[in-house]
Amino acid sequence: MLEGKKHVFWQAFILTTLFFLVGLVLGVYLEQNRQDSFSTSFYQSEVSLYDSLALSKLTEDSNASCGEIKEAVIGFADRIYEEARDLERFDEKNKLTESLKSVHRKYDLLRTLLWMNAIEVKEKCNTSTINSVVYLYTYDSEDIGLRSEQVVWSRYLTDLKEEQGSKIILIPIAVDAELSSLDYLTDKYGVLEYPAVIINEKNILYSVEDAINIKKYLK
Repeated sequence: MLEGKKHVFWQAFILTTLFFLVGLVLGVYLEQNRQDSFSTSFYQSEVSLYDSLALSKLTEDSNASCGEIKEAVIGFADRIYEEARDLERFDEKNKLTESLKSVHRKYDLLRTLLWMNAIEVKEKCNTSTINSVVYLYTYDSEDIGLRSEQVVWSRYLTDLKEEQGSKIILIPIAVDAELSSLDYLTDKYGVLEYPAVIINEKNILYSVEDAINIKKYLK
């Protein structure tokens, strides 16, 4: 009788351990697939950005028009915006692992380069037809009040982007990504606190209450 109970106990133990290991492996596999998916999207965005940068450089000694460059910048901005939304939705449902933070930091660098490229195109082509709305926020914060405020900003800007479409370039960037290039730009434009929204490198909004005024700054 005792031997039979021991036998049943070891069977249950082995099965429990087996299910645990299978679940662990499956979880790691699914997480790796998700990570690979984001990595693939990132590299595709990276290629698109470099293509846009290369096209911008062509205006210095070729017949590439400002219209073509503007179209390339806006096209890339729209692609990376959609990919960023997927990443943000994944962030909301999952614990922030170091690998996920690394992927997010890569996207923040791409978006910083996109912002730099948009500024260069505006200056080089002397064009006022590109509206850039740069949303600077804190990514890894435990401050409940700050996170709530950023959620409101994010929703408002998402609605604005859906309403305006390609008329604006919406560039959300995490300021705690430790990027020297981003730090330089925020210092250059005199950003004092976060979250902040910079419109066309001229107007800076800090309060959510000021969101209703965004449209009056667009060209």
